[in-house]
Amino acid sequence: MLVGMTVTHFRSPVTVHTSFLLWMGALAAGCAEMLLHDADIAGVALRLTVYAVVVAVALRMRAGRNWARWVLAAGLGVVGTLSLVIDPVTWLLDGNSLVDAARRADLTGALVAVSRTLHVLCVWVAVPLMFGRRANAYFSGRWPSGSVKFGHGEPTTADHR
Repeated sequence: MLVGMTVTHFRSPVTVHTSFLLWMGALAAGCAEMLLHDADIAGVALRLTVYAVVVAVALRMRAGRNWARWVLAAGLGVVGTLSLVIDPVTWLLDGNSLVDAARRADLTGALVAVSRTLHVLCVWVAVPLMFGRRANAYFSGRWPSGSVKFGHGEPTTADHR
């Protein structure tokens, strides 16, 4: 039992927490797409390794680490998005038609398209949420913290901000 001890904790702003959930959504969409493709074991191992790193970085972002916010924004927000959209954009620029593709699509192709679209949308919403006013205050250390005092009975929150 922790008697007379005060623990300071940091609650992240809703925008940061929502951004974290969206990053997890993007990862789930990426996993779904990976499962829909016929991939070799080395490709699956590489993707799972990258996904594990992304989870670790996203957890650090949620905990208020500014470097993690920038890694997610640059690495996945820019480079990752480009890797997801370059093939479809190139395909369209080659004169292909979305209408024709939709008519010819099988279930797997349709699920990949939905997965990729959700993936990109999650990223495009997650990135700006990490850079809003409240998020900036959180990452700069200006976000209010709460102190929880442990004594006899239940912990009480001294700061409800």
